Amino acid sequence: MEPIKSFQFCFDISFEKNLNTYIPTAYIVKYTSEIKYLDKKATKDVLDSFGIDFDDLDSNTKKILTACESLKPEFIFRKFGAKIKSAKTIADLQKDSKIEFAMRQYLKFNLSSFYDLIVKEQFPLSLNLGPEKDFYRSRIATEPLDFEPHIQFNKHSEGITYTLSLKENKTTFLPMNSSITILLDEPGWLVIDKKLGQLKELNAKKLTPFLKKKSIEIPSKLVDDYFKGFIPEIAKKIDIEATGFEMEVRDQIISSTIQPVYDFFKNCYYLNLYFDYNGYVFDAGKTKKTHSFVDFSVANEPKIIQFKRSAVEILYTKKLLEIGLVKVKNELFGLETEVNDPYINIQLIIDNKEKLESLGFTIQNLKLESKEIITESNTVSIAKETKADWFDIKIIITIGNYKINFSEIIPNIKSKERLFQLPNGNYFLIPLEWFNKYGSLAKLAKTENGELLLRKSNFTALDGISEIDNDLDQIHKAEFTSSDLLKATLRPYQIDGVKWLLGHFNSNLGACLADDMGLGKTLQTLAVLVSVQEQLGFTTKTTNFDLFANETTVEREPLKALIVLPSSLVFNWFNEAGKFTPHFSKMQYVGNDRKFLVSRLDSTDLIFTSYSIVHRDISILEKYDFRYLILDESQYIKNKNSKIFKAINKIRTSHKIALSGTPIENSLDDLWSQMQFINPDILGTYNFFAENFKIPIEKKQNEEVLTELKNLIQPYILRRTKEQVLKDLPELTEQIYYCDMDPEQEKLYEKEKSKARNFLLKTDGSSPDKISIINTLMKLRQLSNHPKMVDADSEIDSGKFIAVTNYLENLVKAKQKAIIFSSFVTNLNFYTDWCKQNKIEFCEITGETPASKREQQVKLFQENKNRLLFFISLKAGGVGLNITKASYVLFLDPWWNPFAEKQGVARAHRIGQLNKVNVIRFISKNTVEEKIITLQENKKLLSDSLLEESYINDELEGNLGYILGS
Repeated sequence: MEPIKSFQFCFDISFEKNLNTYIPTAYIVKYTSEIKYLDKKATKDVLDSFGIDFDDLDSNTKKILTACESLKPEFIFRKFGAKIKSAKTIADLQKDSKIEFAMRQYLKFNLSSFYDLIVKEQFPLSLNLGPEKDFYRSRIATEPLDFEPHIQFNKHSEGITYTLSLKENKTTFLPMNSSITILLDEPGWLVIDKKLGQLKELNAKKLTPFLKKKSIEIPSKLVDDYFKGFIPEIAKKIDIEATGFEMEVRDQIISSTIQPVYDFFKNCYYLNLYFDYNGYVFDAGKTKKTHSFVDFSVANEPKIIQFKRSAVEILYTKKLLEIGLVKVKNELFGLETEVNDPYINIQLIIDNKEKLESLGFTIQNLKLESKEIITESNTVSIAKETKADWFDIKIIITIGNYKINFSEIIPNIKSKERLFQLPNGNYFLIPLEWFNKYGSLAKLAKTENGELLLRKSNFTALDGISEIDNDLDQIHKAEFTSSDLLKATLRPYQIDGVKWLLGHFNSNLGACLADDMGLGKTLQTLAVLVSVQEQLGFTTKTTNFDLFANETTVEREPLKALIVLPSSLVFNWFNEAGKFTPHFSKMQYVGNDRKFLVSRLDSTDLIFTSYSIVHRDISILEKYDFRYLILDESQYIKNKNSKIFKAINKIRTSHKIALSGTPIENSLDDLWSQMQFINPDILGTYNFFAENFKIPIEKKQNEEVLTELKNLIQPYILRRTKEQVLKDLPELTEQIYYCDMDPEQEKLYEKEKSKARNFLLKTDGSSPDKISIINTLMKLRQLSNHPKMVDADSEIDSGKFIAVTNYLENLVKAKQKAIIFSSFVTNLNFYTDWCKQNKIEFCEITGETPASKREQQVKLFQENKNRLLFFISLKAGGVGLNITKASYVLFLDPWWNPFAEKQGVARAHRIGQLNKVNVIRFISKNTVEEKIITLQENKKLLSDSLLEESYINDELEGNLGYILGS
């Protein structure tokens, strides 16, 4: 319900002789149904006395009050008087013709705006309010009203009688019979019989002679001069009735043309019909039915040519409807479609030019303001050659008489600019489908002498270009039969994975195996290496055992595969290789004595090392040529500026594999880094990638660009989820357990959240640095878990700690094994202390747990029935562990990146697990944790966004307002 107004604004217009026009004055009165007298002008002081703040008024009221202020004579004198310092009055200013003209234009603009607002908002208005301020008697009506002029010429022996009448709705009257005040000449505003209205299509000055008399007599000798100076202009706008003249009527359609009309609000061009009646063209969208033209070819004998629209126009309209167009509004035509293409109806004309011409329409160049769009059809011819690692492509577009090299329209394709200028100044409308068809080619190809050079690894950029032959798949299919040397039986999906990796090996292209955690990426990789070694040639090796005999042996060439891993996984891989491929020579290139192993780098099949060692020893490793370079958990190189990324890319190798269950953890930067590793420059430089892919996808959520990127990388990333390939996996259920905070804990949290909001969401527009964001949010996360994490001496209880220990107690009683993850080692300590106090046996892995002891802890948990609880810090145990005995996975504190949690779940939910796996996340209600869980839901499929139809969310900073909100 709207509040009752206590005041209202009223306006008066009175003649100002110095400006020679009517000027408005604003008044304010207490709100009443019937205004009688005006006594207070709406000055600033008066508004203050009413308790009115100008800034609080609605926009149109502010506009009309401002217009009144800017039309006061003293305001106008100050505005224009600065240029003539000697001027004392407005009359002095009007002596300068330029200033006088500028003043007239200024008055016209502001008065026109004033009257428009009066009619639009229905403000109360009076005319010539007297000294007694009697508004009741001076008030005029302001309902929207138009006065249409009608002109009649009657020719007789002595000359022409010229009569002007006005029409209000259906009533026609002579000006002399009404009380008329001319307020503004052009646009014409009048008060007729106390009603405000607008004079259509005519300067109000033309009414002046008719205010006192019915008609004007024009002598014969002045007819030509009068008509030539007045009639041609006025006949274009107003219906003229003429008697006694020779008259020619033209009502036959000579031609019908189609032209675009732009709709600003819908950002679309619609189509309008124009009918040529042999000398005048009627706009089908307008209501005008006749047009008069005066022919002066015979002196003082003007001849009227009258153009009249014909009912035949309806037939042309029907023809457009029959080809699928519909009337949209104001007699305009367009396609009924949801496609967001401003030029869709223009393209329809171009595509259907011949058909439209056969239906009787004249199709010429289409005019878009100052630009003419040619309607000629186009043809595209393409030639392709293969040179080394490149495709050499030549594309010629023929448009009418012009032959255009495709390289010339690449800037248009990149910027999505549809209009391409031809040498003659006209424009070619690039078909919308070309942007998808040639978009990737335009983006990724290099231009050289008008020809396009495209890397073979970017072959998918040519998908959909039907003119290019379809021998483009650069990845040669591989046959695979499992060798007896591989001591394992591969599942069908693993065989597919091995064939896929071997196909890339045969094609000298890198690959990323991005299978879900737990699907056996290690085994698939080892199977590939066995197959690759079997393709290698043999070497002869002679060993001298004594002075009299040499033994010659024939061996396969060493594989020389450098496998780079997180430190915690080096031993795991070494063991797996020993189990599945015992015939391979192998070594762990780690430890302080690794300098003694350098001599074996050239002769060993499998060399296992860590990312940190590669960083430290790159000066040694970059001197060797490895046959294969394999990165496990390849997200370790996601930071393109890291020393590890730079070191890895210095290693010389013929073939590359990246292995990762989460190739994209936080943003598309992760993807670029890994694609740059496996196939350098496939996505261009980082700056190119950011501009063309990262920003459009992450910031603008552009689906077309996402699809394009998926298409480019699809041949190089193989992603299978457990649900897709493992029908024998146990059921996985996920649950969120909401915990109430202790009342004192909640008070402390709210106090700290308020501080955080003030610190991070600064009102001056500046943004905090990332370290401040992480540290501040971390403190809130810690408080959500346990006040002792922030203050070790705190006596405040933790609601979550009580909830989790109750849950663990029930699990222990039910003899259920559980893994408990936390991002904070300190948090885990609260629970391990609780276990010690309650004599509950447990296992534990944190960042401080040595590699040798980790294996022991896993074995203990897997084999010892009494070790029911396994506490693991998320960073230390999120990868590489195989813990199939746990039926429960508990997360104590969620964080922004859900993929670390996903890795954690995969420790239990994997091949070999026979029990149902239950995942429980403990969340403190009304905290950042709850907000983070919501954001995780949106971000959960981030890694798969290029393989599935999900969006990529903004970075953490973009959600601060939400996270810290109430």
